[in-house]
Amino acid sequence: MAQRSTGVLAAAALAAGGCVTLKAGEVFVPAVTASTPAEVSIGASLRGSSSPAAGAGSSMPVISLLGAAGVVSAAASRTVRRAEPVSAAAAVAAAAAKAATAAKGATATTSAVAGVAGAGSMTKGVKEGVAGSATASPSFDPAMQVGAMAPLGFFDPLGFSKKGDESGFRNLRAAEIKHGRVAMMAALGAVVQHYVKFPGFESVPTGLAASISSPGSLGFVALFAVAGALELGAWTENAEKEPGNFGDPAGLNQYTQEMRERELNNGRFAMFAAMGIIAAELTTGKDAIEQFGL
Repeated sequence: MAQRSTGVLAAAALAAGGCVTLKAGEVFVPAVTASTPAEVSIGASLRGSSSPAAGAGSSMPVISLLGAAGVVSAAASRTVRRAEPVSAAAAVAAAAAKAATAAKGATATTSAVAGVAGAGSMTKGVKEGVAGSATASPSFDPAMQVGAMAPLGFFDPLGFSKKGDESGFRNLRAAEIKHGRVAMMAALGAVVQHYVKFPGFESVPTGLAASISSPGSLGFVALFAVAGALELGAWTENAEKEPGNFGDPAGLNQYTQEMRERELNNGRFAMFAAMGIIAAELTTGKDAIEQFGL
């Protein structure tokens, strides 16, 4: 209690504008008017007197370690309080810097995806589209196709899919499946990369910044090249097959209506998940796992 009282009294005197000249080996002790027996005792012990003094303040030789500890305690307290805003500001600056880096990574990723889309449109831009059919089908009903399931049923509030337009529906379905597959890998990768890093990539940051930080950028270029080769060569749409049907290379024999609907549902969910992860990282600078406070 004596230490806290001494520190508070010293701070109060300094705040009041008191000016005291101290001699070497002396410590400032402000004069106060005591109102309780405890304060009388503290004031007397610090001044070496049996009665409290009144006035502007006084000085005394350092004969009480208790008084000195009080002044040091007050000074240390002020130092800690002054350091707290600096730490908060540094944390805010670090988060802003990380968010800016994530934004650069998102820009680079978006540019690459746009490049792939542009290349695909130039190479597949035939009359019937990427996955469409040149044969008209007036009886075609999009509400009866795979993907129109509970609880929403056939959900097309903007009317993109029209009856009789089988070619347009096939193009939209191919795009939906492709985006869903990419989003599933993206959402899963955003989580896994927080915990797992390939040998040689230990220094690559997590999140979107990985795509623009060496050697992560090299891996991104390689992934871009492989995806382009598969998109333009191996995995191409066939008007004789369903949109997104590239065969069963693993021999799982799971190309059924149930599994196709599962893939569509998971892909739709993953598109929202991937967009949420990216938006949150651009806002907070935290990767997919850090957003949960982990």
